[in-house]
Amino acid sequence: MEKALYFSENEQTKQQRREVVKFAVGVSMSQNRPPSALLVELQNQYIAGQIDLEQLSAALDAEYQPAPGPDPFASYAPGAGPQGESAHQYEPYLHFDESSVGPHLP
Repeated sequence: MEKALYFSENEQTKQQRREVVKFAVGVSMSQNRPPSALLVELQNQYIAGQIDLEQLSAALDAEYQPAPGPDPFASYAPGAGPQGESAHQYEPYLHFDESSVGPHLP
């Protein structure tokens, strides 16, 4: 027996589902991560009402298995992720001298 599709209140119509996808794609694009061809196909099926978000997520999980380890949400094995530039050393722009405050209260 196949599970019935579930669409929440804000994804009942094709237009609402399209807006959900537009928002998700916008978030991804703002992080310079365009959707894969698989994701685009799944999103089109979701918009058409052929699959729900749970099925979309399950299909992505099946394709892109997370790395085994203590963090179930990890996408990469330690040291295997995308190589990027290290962050710059943090240097606060405001240095606070506690000695100028006076005695500390108990």
